Amino acid sequence: MRWAVGLAWNGATGLVSRGGRDTMRIMTAQDVITVPQKAKLRVADFLLLADAGAFQDYARTELIEGEIWVVNAIHTRHARAHSTLTVELGVALKAIGSPLFLYTAPSTELSDDSMPEPDIAIADPNDARTLQGGSVRIAIEISDSTLDIDMGRKARLYARYGVPEYWVVDVEGRVVHQMWRPEGDAYAERRDIAFGGRISAATVTDLSVDSAALCYGN
Repeated sequence: MRWAVGLAWNGATGLVSRGGRDTMRIMTAQDVITVPQKAKLRVADFLLLADAGAFQDYARTELIEGEIWVVNAIHTRHARAHSTLTVELGVALKAIGSPLFLYTAPSTELSDDSMPEPDIAIADPNDARTLQGGSVRIAIEISDSTLDIDMGRKARLYARYGVPEYWVVDVEGRVVHQMWRPEGDAYAERRDIAFGGRISAATVTDLSVDSAALCYGN
């Protein structure tokens, strides 16, 4: 199998290594399992599979709490909202002379077992293969058919790992859900801005965008 090339197994530790770096643990005869258990991946495992082309038949995949999630294909309404907001945010960041960078769908390493791809991220400049969660200032999801996930599991994940601010652009409801001040698995502050209103970042000084451009017909 192509993904196994260059891997070495240490029988003493049960760890698979690549280039001297431990990447995943293999079950051994000494492990006692009394009930079936899920095998959860780490980011290192996920990247090995990606490098081997395991996900090439899927548009986008994310690793969320050790589980691989296939992301929906991007349809017209989602793509239009994404493009519009990306342009508006880029102009706004330039206008205030911000050193922050605008990323589209970056693989964002929040923890050892979670690497989501927010539709848009505003973060410190980064040249690494993955965007580190600690550098993200605002994560943004465009929600066409995934509102429950974006407002639920994704919101808890971003809050848990300290992303300061999170926006969900609800295309169907024509509103932007803005959240900030993470505490545990939730954001302590929230406000909703209807399409057409001005969105002012709560955690990035002077950053604001007019969402009027999002007011296209369904």
